[in-house]
Amino acid sequence: MTISAKQILQDRRRASERLKHEAPDLFAGFREMVERYYAPGALDTREKELAAIACSVALASSSSLAVHVANAMAAGATRQQVIEAAAVGVEFGGGPSYTLVRDHLLTFLDEIEAEG
Repeated sequence: MTISAKQILQDRRRASERLKHEAPDLFAGFREMVERYYAPGALDTREKELAAIACSVALASSSSLAVHVANAMAAGATRQQVIEAAAVGVEFGGGPSYTLVRDHLLTFLDEIEAEG
């Protein structure tokens, strides 16, 4: 089954808007945390997004992987940096993480670069 990064990102935006209206405190609380944690500090946003790619792969989360690949690329990460971050995640997550990367990472990168 092919999963589209573009579709994941569109679905995420739609679901976030719905949550924002139906559960505004939940939406705002999580959003505030994310904005705070991904703000530049000792690590810049690109570095934090690369770390999030490794975590997404280790947890074998295709939706998180699509989001963080898009965010990392928007923050200036290169294709090779994304692939290397994903490799770190595979080391932690083993077979399921490898399968996620094998089946989706390059397609996600292709889609996001084409949108770029």
